[in-house]
Amino acid sequence: MPEKRDYYEVLGVEKNADAQELKKAYRKLAMKYHPDQNPDDDQAAEKFKELTEAYKVLSNEESRARYDRFGHQGASSGNGYPGMDFDMDLGSMTDFFESIFGSMFGGAQRRRTRRGSDLQYDLTVTLEQVVSGADLRITIPRAMPCDDCGGSGAQKGTTPTQCPRCNGHGQVRLQQGIFVMNSPCPTCSGAGKVIQEPCPHCDSGLVEKEEEFNITIPPGIEDGKVKVIRGAGDHGRNGVPPGDLNIHVQVARHEIFERAGDDLLCERSITFPQAALGDDIEIETIDSKVKMKVKPATRAGQVYVLRGKGVPHFHGNGRGDLRVRMDIDVPAKLTDAQVDLIEKLGTELGTVVHQKRHSLVDKVKSLFD
Repeated sequence: MPEKRDYYEVLGVEKNADAQELKKAYRKLAMKYHPDQNPDDDQAAEKFKELTEAYKVLSNEESRARYDRFGHQGASSGNGYPGMDFDMDLGSMTDFFESIFGSMFGGAQRRRTRRGSDLQYDLTVTLEQVVSGADLRITIPRAMPCDDCGGSGAQKGTTPTQCPRCNGHGQVRLQQGIFVMNSPCPTCSGAGKVIQEPCPHCDSGLVEKEEEFNITIPPGIEDGKVKVIRGAGDHGRNGVPPGDLNIHVQVARHEIFERAGDDLLCERSITFPQAALGDDIEIETIDSKVKMKVKPATRAGQVYVLRGKGVPHFHGNGRGDLRVRMDIDVPAKLTDAQVDLIEKLGTELGTVVHQKRHSLVDKVKSLFD
């Protein structure tokens, strides 16, 4: 993969350029390399994508500050700052340009690059699946071309005709005073064609169908991560490419373990004798059981670390750790013999404990309370 150029160099501005200078530079170069100005020119398309990526970062104060400090690594670190999604196709980047400056070109190329709608699916996985990875199968309802009309939207045996108002261009020119702009044709809604006899089995060439997809969950995936399946969204009308399927991964809450980055946290109760004298105990990890040595004089709240028993690193080898917080289990009820032993221990340790002893009469009374 070629090394990315400096974003300021891409836009041809100095590092102290203000927002207006950035916008002016982007507009000038983006219009030069815009897909509608350079149909079927792959080099121009790559230039346009490079310009748009640079402007998306530098036009946002937070992402620009991170880029100035850390370079491309900081700008693509995925911390949720606006303008950080670089995994965009040419159509999305063209839409970004037009959201700022509006449509400045004809409609034929835009019809070719416009996509169908993106779909979102919330996928819940278990913590065990995060640790081991998983191959899952999901079913998604999506808009797809009608089998009866082949996606044309016209009744079988007929074909759409050229729109008489826009002559097939999909756009009409509107003039208000000295301003002239292009607008989607109101007769054909920008399609360039009109349907005289609609297909009775679909909605303008599209029907909803269920489709299955295989989803691979890599070990160590984070809660909230978005996996994108290109072209798995709704199909567009008039033969335009389908959108994407965005899968939002949600990790279900675990009854024992809590995740902190790539580490796992849990609590384990031990008895006072185990805490005081030490012991070898069995600990349940997320994927196995292991022996752990409790040291003498362990205090409540003390944390033991089991290396490599956490979550696999999503980028790289190895795993996080399991951190076990110790809790001292105090019995809810004690026998008289146990009370005597604890009192003796307290005396030996220099702590005199006076527990209220219940007489036989008190015990009889408690039966009627």
